[in-house]
Amino acid sequence: MEVIHPTAKMLVEISKAQDIEAGDGTTSVVVMAGALLKASQELLNKGIHAAAISDGFGVALTKAKEIIADMGQPVDLNDRDILIQNCVTCLSSKVVSANSDVLAPMAVDAVLKIIDKHTDTNVDLRNIKVSMKLGGTVDDSELIDGLCFTNNKVSHFAGGPARLENARIGVIQFCLSAPKTDMENNVVVTDYTAMDRILKEERKYIVNLVKKIVATDCNVLMIQKSILRDAVNELALHFLAKKGIMVIKDIERDEIDFICKTINAIPVPHIDQFTKDKLGTAQLVEEVSAGSDKKIIKVTGCPSQNKTVSILVRGSNLLVLEEAERSLHDALCVVRALVKVRTLVPGGAACEMEVSQKLQAYSREIFGTDSYCVRHFGESLELIPYTLAENAGLDPITFVTELRNRHI
Repeated sequence: MEVIHPTAKMLVEISKAQDIEAGDGTTSVVVMAGALLKASQELLNKGIHAAAISDGFGVALTKAKEIIADMGQPVDLNDRDILIQNCVTCLSSKVVSANSDVLAPMAVDAVLKIIDKHTDTNVDLRNIKVSMKLGGTVDDSELIDGLCFTNNKVSHFAGGPARLENARIGVIQFCLSAPKTDMENNVVVTDYTAMDRILKEERKYIVNLVKKIVATDCNVLMIQKSILRDAVNELALHFLAKKGIMVIKDIERDEIDFICKTINAIPVPHIDQFTKDKLGTAQLVEEVSAGSDKKIIKVTGCPSQNKTVSILVRGSNLLVLEEAERSLHDALCVVRALVKVRTLVPGGAACEMEVSQKLQAYSREIFGTDSYCVRHFGESLELIPYTLAENAGLDPITFVTELRNRHI
């Protein structure tokens, strides 16, 4: 949606920032911003300058933060049940709310696996890779302590292995196929002997590549997708299968960093640099069935010091699958927010109403334009309980009045 109006653009940006920072509450932020804009308009109509309104709102914000900090109850990250309850609350408004008993523990366990509960004050969600695979139900989703490939297949050409224990994994960024000329050139072959010589040279070139790979004791090969030519050809697959090396091809460029971090490998851009110390390790690499003809590759038992984890999300159709992935991201963000600030405040607009009441009381203790601005800021926050009551089918005026009386 193309938004032209500058204020509307600002609201869109606020919503995006909220989604990145907190992962949820994007609608509430827009509702709150709209209420503050309305309050600003009323203050401008009273002849208060825009700079004074901005300063007044700054005073209100500082006071509101103090009120929320006093209201918060500390959370212990060792209490897994509390974290799961928070995730369930986040998922309750989503399409996949019925599956929150599966997704919520998964989100909590994923975050707790990649952080140190005592020292960490933030969570890098890039260390959690969420993969989607069509088929099954959301309940079939699982947390994998390692890697999971949903779009790549193990090469079964010439009977290559599909399951290997004690894997030594090489990640290569060069092609296992005959080299091509730099520019679009044609090689004209006039007789059979020349053709035979070309095929022999190609075979010899690929055999040398495979020999160097085998010399490092590598038994699983992950090959990055190439845009220039085939990353691996049938001849190379044939020789690798003969040596019992499992081949996983067409690895995307943006997945390489995560893979290397998980298995403790170093990506190799040229065959001459392919040595034993560049290999990663895993206890098991296997291709498993994911219903009908679908396959997924799991790499488990990776080195424990690497704090990464994969989540496989399943869904019966594309809509449910995408919604489950989006909801899971929101749940992960909730746990991340609790790692950042380890306190909880009441929900259901109780927090907004308490802040509103305290700000209106505070506005009577200060003087000048700030008093006006703080009072209007406090009144604006009452829109959240009003909107919630309206959405729940209650009488908003009666509900907000009752709530206000309870907070006084």
